[in-house]
Amino acid sequence: MGAGKNVLLVFVSFLLVLSLIFLGIFWSLHTFLYPQVYEEAFSQSGAYNLVNLSQIDGGSFIKIPENGIEPIVNTLIENTLSYMRGGSEKLNLTLEVNKEKLNDFFLESVQKFRLCGPGEEPFNGIEPVCRPVELNVTNYLNQVLEKKNFTILQDEKVNLAEVFGINRTQTAKIRGYISSYSLALYGLAIFVLILSISIFFISESRTRWSGIDFALGGIIVFLGGTIVFPLIFSIIPNEIGFIQSISKEILSTLSGRIQTYSIVIFIVGIFAFVWSFFIKKRAEETQKEVKIK
Repeated sequence: MGAGKNVLLVFVSFLLVLSLIFLGIFWSLHTFLYPQVYEEAFSQSGAYNLVNLSQIDGGSFIKIPENGIEPIVNTLIENTLSYMRGGSEKLNLTLEVNKEKLNDFFLESVQKFRLCGPGEEPFNGIEPVCRPVELNVTNYLNQVLEKKNFTILQDEKVNLAEVFGINRTQTAKIRGYISSYSLALYGLAIFVLILSISIFFISESRTRWSGIDFALGGIIVFLGGTIVFPLIFSIIPNEIGFIQSISKEILSTLSGRIQTYSIVIFIVGIFAFVWSFFIKKRAEETQKEVKIK
Protein backbone atom coordinates (compact mmCIF):
# COMPACT_ATOMS: atom_id res chain seq x y z
CA MET A 1 0.00 0.00 0.00
CA GLY A 2 1.43 3.38 -1.03
CA ALA A 3 2.36 6.24 1.31
CA GLY A 4 -0.63 8.28 0.17
CA LYS A 5 -3.02 5.47 1.02
CA ASN A 6 -1.39 5.07 4.44
CA VAL A 7 -1.80 8.75 5.24
CA LEU A 8 -5.43 8.64 4.08
CA LEU A 9 -6.08 5.49 6.13
CA VAL A 10 -4.65 7.06 9.29
CA PHE A 11 -6.71 10.22 8.75
CA VAL A 12 -9.96 8.33 8.13
CA SER A 13 -9.27 6.09 11.13
CA PHE A 14 -8.73 9.14 13.34
CA LEU A 15 -12.06 10.56 12.17
CA LEU A 16 -13.76 7.22 12.82
CA VAL A 17 -12.48 6.97 16.41
CA LEU A 18 -13.47 10.59 17.08
CA SER A 19 -16.92 10.05 15.56
CA LEU A 20 -17.47 6.90 17.62
CA ILE A 21 -16.67 8.82 20.80
CA PHE A 22 -19.11 11.63 20.00
CA LEU A 23 -21.73 9.14 18.81
CA GLY A 24 -21.51 7.39 22.19
CA ILE A 25 -22.04 10.67 24.03
CA PHE A 26 -24.92 11.75 21.79
CA TRP A 27 -26.59 8.33 21.89
CA SER A 28 -26.35 8.21 25.69
CA LEU A 29 -27.82 11.71 26.06
CA HIS A 30 -30.73 10.66 23.83
CA THR A 31 -32.30 8.92 26.83
CA PHE A 32 -33.07 12.32 28.38
CA LEU A 33 -35.65 12.97 25.67
CA TYR A 34 -37.86 10.16 26.97
CA PRO A 35 -39.78 10.01 30.26
CA GLN A 36 -38.65 6.56 31.44
CA VAL A 37 -35.35 7.81 32.85
CA TYR A 38 -37.05 10.50 34.94
CA GLU A 39 -39.91 8.29 36.11
CA GLU A 40 -37.47 5.59 37.17
CA ALA A 41 -35.30 8.16 38.95
CA PHE A 42 -38.32 9.56 40.83
CA SER A 43 -39.46 6.07 41.74
CA GLN A 44 -36.08 4.75 42.87
CA SER A 45 -35.28 7.86 44.91
CA GLY A 46 -38.73 8.14 46.49
CA ALA A 47 -39.03 11.67 45.10
CA TYR A 48 -42.77 11.33 44.41
CA ASN A 49 -43.38 11.39 48.16
CA LEU A 50 -41.43 14.65 48.46
CA VAL A 51 -43.46 16.58 45.86
CA ASN A 52 -45.77 19.04 47.61
CA LEU A 53 -47.94 21.03 45.21
CA SER A 54 -49.06 23.39 47.95
CA GLN A 55 -45.52 24.76 48.10
CA ILE A 56 -45.60 25.59 44.37
CA ASP A 57 -47.05 28.92 43.27
CA GLY A 58 -50.67 28.16 42.39
CA GLY A 59 -50.27 24.44 43.00
CA SER A 60 -53.14 24.34 45.47
CA PHE A 61 -55.75 24.51 42.68
CA ILE A 62 -54.64 21.17 41.19
CA LYS A 63 -56.76 18.20 42.24
CA ILE A 64 -54.75 15.23 43.49
CA PRO A 65 -56.19 11.85 42.35
CA GLU A 66 -56.81 9.05 44.81
CA ASN A 67 -53.68 7.17 43.70
CA GLY A 68 -51.47 10.13 44.61
CA ILE A 69 -49.17 12.61 42.91
CA GLU A 70 -47.26 10.10 40.75
CA PRO A 71 -49.65 10.04 37.74
CA ILE A 72 -49.75 13.85 37.69
CA VAL A 73 -45.97 14.17 37.62
CA ASN A 74 -45.64 11.41 35.01
CA THR A 75 -48.27 13.02 32.76
CA LEU A 76 -46.51 16.39 32.89
CA ILE A 77 -43.12 14.81 32.13
CA GLU A 78 -44.43 12.64 29.27
CA ASN A 79 -46.40 15.42 27.56
CA THR A 80 -43.60 17.97 27.94
CA LEU A 81 -40.98 15.66 26.44
CA SER A 82 -43.32 14.62 23.63
CA TYR A 83 -43.77 18.28 22.74
CA MET A 84 -40.04 19.00 22.96
CA ARG A 85 -39.23 16.04 20.69
CA GLY A 86 -41.73 17.34 18.13
CA GLY A 87 -44.18 14.52 18.77
CA SER A 88 -47.01 17.00 19.38
CA GLU A 89 -47.59 20.51 18.10
CA LYS A 90 -49.07 21.91 21.32
CA LEU A 91 -47.72 21.77 24.85
CA ASN A 92 -50.42 19.79 26.66
CA LEU A 93 -50.19 20.11 30.44
CA THR A 94 -53.90 19.57 31.06
CA LEU A 95 -54.85 18.57 34.60
CA GLU A 96 -58.02 18.51 36.68
CA VAL A 97 -58.42 21.60 38.84
CA ASN A 98 -60.60 23.21 41.49
CA LYS A 99 -62.26 26.16 39.70
CA GLU A 100 -62.67 28.27 42.83
CA LYS A 101 -59.06 27.86 43.89
CA LEU A 102 -57.92 28.52 40.32
CA ASN A 103 -59.92 31.75 40.25
CA ASP A 104 -58.37 32.78 43.58
CA PHE A 105 -54.94 32.11 42.10
CA PHE A 106 -55.70 34.33 39.10
CA LEU A 107 -57.02 37.11 41.35
CA GLU A 108 -53.85 37.00 43.44
CA SER A 109 -51.79 37.15 40.25
CA VAL A 110 -53.54 40.20 38.74
CA GLN A 111 -53.44 42.03 42.06
CA LYS A 112 -49.66 42.14 41.68
CA PHE A 113 -49.92 44.33 38.57
CA ARG A 114 -49.35 48.03 39.15
CA LEU A 115 -51.97 50.62 38.26
CA CYS A 116 -51.65 52.16 34.80
CA GLY A 117 -50.37 55.70 34.41
CA PRO A 118 -52.32 58.38 32.51
CA GLY A 119 -52.75 57.29 28.87
CA GLU A 120 -50.83 54.04 29.40
CA GLU A 121 -52.09 50.96 27.55
CA PRO A 122 -52.94 48.08 29.92
CA PHE A 123 -51.87 45.42 27.39
CA ASN A 124 -48.88 44.86 25.14
CA GLY A 125 -50.51 42.64 22.56
CA ILE A 126 -52.13 39.96 24.71
CA GLU A 127 -49.72 40.37 27.60
CA PRO A 128 -50.99 42.42 30.57
CA VAL A 129 -48.80 45.36 31.59
CA CYS A 130 -50.80 47.25 34.18
CA ARG A 131 -54.32 47.52 35.60
CA PRO A 132 -56.48 50.49 34.57
CA VAL A 133 -57.50 52.62 37.54
CA GLU A 134 -61.21 52.45 36.63
CA LEU A 135 -61.28 48.61 36.68
CA ASN A 136 -61.49 46.53 39.80
CA VAL A 137 -59.42 43.35 40.06
CA THR A 138 -62.27 41.03 38.99
CA ASN A 139 -63.10 42.97 35.82
CA TYR A 140 -59.42 43.30 34.95
CA LEU A 141 -59.02 39.54 35.38
CA ASN A 142 -61.90 38.95 32.96
CA GLN A 143 -60.14 41.15 30.39
CA VAL A 144 -56.87 39.30 30.85
CA LEU A 145 -58.52 35.90 30.40
CA GLU A 146 -60.44 37.14 27.36
CA LYS A 147 -57.26 38.51 25.77
CA LYS A 148 -55.48 35.20 26.28
CA ASN A 149 -58.53 33.25 25.07
CA PHE A 150 -58.32 31.21 28.27
CA THR A 151 -61.11 28.77 29.08
CA ILE A 152 -61.68 26.03 31.63
CA LEU A 153 -63.18 22.83 30.21
CA GLN A 154 -66.56 21.65 31.47
CA ASP A 155 -64.97 18.76 33.36
CA GLU A 156 -62.83 21.30 35.25
CA LYS A 157 -59.61 20.59 33.39
CA VAL A 158 -57.13 23.25 32.38
CA ASN A 159 -53.86 23.42 30.46
CA LEU A 160 -51.17 24.62 32.87
CA ALA A 161 -49.17 25.90 29.91
CA GLU A 162 -51.87 28.56 29.50
CA VAL A 163 -52.12 29.25 33.23
CA PHE A 164 -48.43 29.97 33.61
CA GLY A 165 -48.09 31.71 30.25
CA ILE A 166 -45.75 29.21 28.60
CA ASN A 167 -45.92 30.29 24.97
CA ARG A 168 -44.59 28.73 21.78
CA THR A 169 -41.98 31.45 21.31
CA GLN A 170 -40.30 30.48 24.58
CA THR A 171 -40.24 26.79 23.78
CA ALA A 172 -39.48 27.06 20.04
CA LYS A 173 -35.77 27.60 20.71
CA ILE A 174 -35.55 24.51 22.90
CA ARG A 175 -37.39 22.45 20.29
CA GLY A 176 -34.98 23.80 17.69
CA TYR A 177 -31.97 22.75 19.76
CA ILE A 178 -33.41 19.28 20.26
CA SER A 179 -34.15 18.96 16.54
CA SER A 180 -30.55 19.96 15.71
CA TYR A 181 -29.28 17.46 18.27
CA SER A 182 -31.36 14.65 16.73
CA LEU A 183 -30.06 15.49 13.26
CA ALA A 184 -26.50 15.47 14.61
CA LEU A 185 -27.07 12.07 16.22
CA TYR A 186 -28.36 10.46 13.02
CA GLY A 187 -25.75 12.29 10.98
CA LEU A 188 -22.98 10.91 13.18
CA ALA A 189 -24.33 7.37 12.80
CA ILE A 190 -24.35 7.73 9.00
CA PHE A 191 -20.87 9.29 9.06
CA VAL A 192 -19.53 6.35 11.09
CA LEU A 193 -21.00 3.96 8.52
CA ILE A 194 -19.45 5.90 5.61
CA LEU A 195 -16.02 5.99 7.28
CA SER A 196 -16.18 2.25 8.02
CA ILE A 197 -17.05 1.46 4.39
CA SER A 198 -14.26 3.78 3.20
CA ILE A 199 -11.69 1.97 5.35
CA PHE A 200 -12.92 -1.35 3.98
CA PHE A 201 -11.98 -0.28 0.46
CA ILE A 202 -8.83 1.68 1.35
CA SER A 203 -7.20 -0.94 3.57
CA GLU A 204 -5.92 -4.21 2.13
CA SER A 205 -6.85 -5.92 5.41
CA ARG A 206 -10.45 -4.73 4.88
CA THR A 207 -12.08 -4.78 8.34
CA ARG A 208 -8.92 -4.92 10.49
CA TRP A 209 -8.33 -1.17 10.69
CA SER A 210 -11.97 -0.36 11.41
CA GLY A 211 -12.00 -3.18 13.97
CA ILE A 212 -9.10 -1.55 15.79
CA ASP A 213 -10.85 1.82 15.57
CA PHE A 214 -14.08 0.45 17.06
CA ALA A 215 -12.22 -1.33 19.86
CA LEU A 216 -10.16 1.79 20.61
CA GLY A 217 -13.28 3.99 20.56
CA GLY A 218 -15.01 1.61 22.97
CA ILE A 219 -12.07 1.69 25.37
CA ILE A 220 -11.85 5.51 25.31
CA VAL A 221 -15.59 5.95 25.91
CA PHE A 222 -15.56 3.39 28.73
CA LEU A 223 -12.55 4.96 30.46
CA GLY A 224 -14.00 8.44 29.97
CA GLY A 225 -17.26 7.42 31.59
CA THR A 226 -15.44 5.66 34.43
CA ILE A 227 -13.42 8.78 35.21
CA VAL A 228 -16.00 11.53 34.57
CA PHE A 229 -19.11 10.22 36.35
CA PRO A 230 -17.51 9.74 39.80
CA LEU A 231 -16.35 13.37 39.53
CA ILE A 232 -19.89 14.51 38.69
CA PHE A 233 -21.31 12.48 41.57
CA SER A 234 -18.86 14.10 43.97
CA ILE A 235 -19.92 17.68 43.14
CA ILE A 236 -23.67 17.10 43.66
CA PRO A 237 -24.46 18.98 46.91
CA ASN A 238 -25.20 16.66 49.82
CA GLU A 239 -27.28 19.35 51.54
CA ILE A 240 -30.12 18.98 49.03
CA GLY A 241 -31.10 15.33 49.43
CA PHE A 242 -34.02 15.58 47.01
CA ILE A 243 -31.89 16.89 44.13
CA GLN A 244 -28.95 14.66 44.99
CA SER A 245 -30.96 11.44 44.95
CA ILE A 246 -32.68 12.21 41.64
CA SER A 247 -29.48 13.46 40.01
CA LYS A 248 -27.56 10.37 41.01
CA GLU A 249 -30.28 8.08 39.65
CA ILE A 250 -30.31 9.94 36.32
CA LEU A 251 -26.51 10.05 36.08
CA SER A 252 -26.38 6.36 36.94
CA THR A 253 -28.70 5.62 34.00
CA LEU A 254 -26.55 7.76 31.71
CA SER A 255 -23.41 6.01 32.93
CA GLY A 256 -25.02 2.63 32.25
CA ARG A 257 -25.89 3.62 28.67
CA ILE A 258 -22.36 4.84 28.00
CA GLN A 259 -20.88 1.61 29.37
CA THR A 260 -23.31 -0.46 27.27
CA TYR A 261 -22.38 1.52 24.15
CA SER A 262 -18.64 1.18 24.81
CA ILE A 263 -18.89 -2.58 25.36
CA VAL A 264 -20.99 -3.09 22.21
CA ILE A 265 -18.65 -1.18 19.89
CA PHE A 266 -15.63 -2.85 21.51
CA ILE A 267 -17.14 -6.28 20.73
CA VAL A 268 -17.95 -5.11 17.18
CA GLY A 269 -14.34 -4.00 16.85
CA ILE A 270 -12.95 -7.35 18.02
CA PHE A 271 -15.30 -9.19 15.66
CA ALA A 272 -14.25 -6.99 12.72
CA PHE A 273 -10.55 -7.47 13.59
CA VAL A 274 -10.88 -11.26 13.73
CA TRP A 275 -13.06 -11.34 10.61
CA SER A 276 -10.32 -9.57 8.63
CA PHE A 277 -8.15 -12.69 8.88
CA PHE A 278 -10.91 -14.85 7.41
CA ILE A 279 -11.32 -12.32 4.59
CA LYS A 280 -7.57 -12.41 3.92
CA LYS A 281 -7.50 -16.19 4.01
CA ARG A 282 -10.45 -16.38 1.64
CA ALA A 283 -8.78 -13.90 -0.72
CA GLU A 284 -5.56 -15.97 -0.76
CA GLU A 285 -7.48 -19.17 -1.49
CA THR A 286 -9.28 -17.42 -4.36
CA GLN A 287 -5.97 -16.24 -5.81
CA LYS A 288 -4.55 -19.79 -5.63
CA GLU A 289 -7.62 -21.15 -7.43
CA VAL A 290 -7.21 -18.55 -10.17
CA LYS A 291 -3.52 -19.42 -10.62
CA ILE A 292 -4.27 -23.15 -10.85
CA LYS A 293 -6.88 -22.56 -13.52
